[in-house]
Amino acid sequence: MVSRRLMFKVRNTDEAVRFINVYLNEVKAREVYVKYKGSRLEVKVRGNPILAKVFSTEAHKVYGTLRQGRLVNVFDLTVVMREAKPKSPIPPETIELTLRLMGYYAELNESRLRTGASLSKVIEIVRRLSEAYATMVDLDISSSAKRIIASLAVAKGISVYDAIDELVSMDVLNKGNVNGREYITLKTNLSDVIGMLTSRKGIE
Repeated sequence: MVSRRLMFKVRNTDEAVRFINVYLNEVKAREVYVKYKGSRLEVKVRGNPILAKVFSTEAHKVYGTLRQGRLVNVFDLTVVMREAKPKSPIPPETIELTLRLMGYYAELNESRLRTGASLSKVIEIVRRLSEAYATMVDLDISSSAKRIIASLAVAKGISVYDAIDELVSMDVLNKGNVNGREYITLKTNLSDVIGMLTSRKGIE
């Protein structure tokens, strides 16, 4: 058994409480102790060497994600998803695209998202994207088309159906019919559509 002691600096009580809630919800271990006093958070973990390392790494990951106030924030999407609790699964790339369409800098590298948006804004976008995907769950829409439709709908604050109509008018979507059931796909490859949308001077 080994013990590790970690110290983190927090700006206020709300930040401390948020860290404690997210971290303890993730590790769910008896051998973890968190103490908050003044501007400091003390985390003590105890377990076998591998487990102690995992708990320590998770503490640093949660702390880094919850800290804000920089020109570019770096968020771990596993933490963001736990906070947002999306009702429908969404591809991480859809979050990046939506942020870019809204005018934010956004760059996704595996599970790490670099963006100029705040954590609360990213969480809000994840929840709205989840709602958009839930709307499309029973529709015959290709996965690439769903990504574009959901991103545009959330970025512009419009319904999924209005986003579909707009993308059709832009000659981006292809509508077809098989056995009386409508299906929707992209007319061109996904990267070309993303390039066209993100090169525009903002989504109006």
